[in-house]
Amino acid sequence: MCGACRCGTKIQLHPEHIDGAWRSGITLDVQTLESHCIGDDEQGRPLFETRRSELGELLYQFKYQSNQSALEKIIALILDHLSKVKGRFDLVVPIPPSNPTRTVTKQLAKGIAAGLGSRKSDTALSKARATDALKTIGDPGRRKEILAGAFAADSRQICGKVVLLVDDLYRSGATLEAATEAAYTQGGARAVYVFAVTRTRVHR
Repeated sequence: MCGACRCGTKIQLHPEHIDGAWRSGITLDVQTLESHCIGDDEQGRPLFETRRSELGELLYQFKYQSNQSALEKIIALILDHLSKVKGRFDLVVPIPPSNPTRTVTKQLAKGIAAGLGSRKSDTALSKARATDALKTIGDPGRRKEILAGAFAADSRQICGKVVLLVDDLYRSGATLEAATEAAYTQGGARAVYVFAVTRTRVHR
């Protein structure tokens, strides 16, 4: 499937539905196509040569090089894919990051909400306690333990609403599962949907 960004360039996408506690979920493509170690740096840390999908490269440029034009292209691709569900969601909510200074999911949610005609809230879902960055934790059971009770949902904003949770990367689903549980049990959401821009090649 192809998507067109605002510059008119066609980008090949490979959407995939993701199953979980939510009503429905989707990601648009894998983040990386391949990655292999090419040696160590001066501190002895491994160096990797990584080939990303087109969407994965755009997300990398936005996340790690603060490329705003890459964000605009990502949002255009997302909205092109989600055009059929415009008006379905009452509230678009970004997944709170482990590092509170990171604004990636907030910026993604802002663009998605504006394009879908939905309200966006950065406070409907928050971290109930600090958690370590999960990308360094390979054990899915350990990630689930860390995330148990990690999120707090504001029922004043969520109760009775159809909510779209937005994340940048889907790995095992542990983060979105914990956030969905909070939105339902604490927030009283009528329905929860999830969207992640990219996914890892292996979901664990």
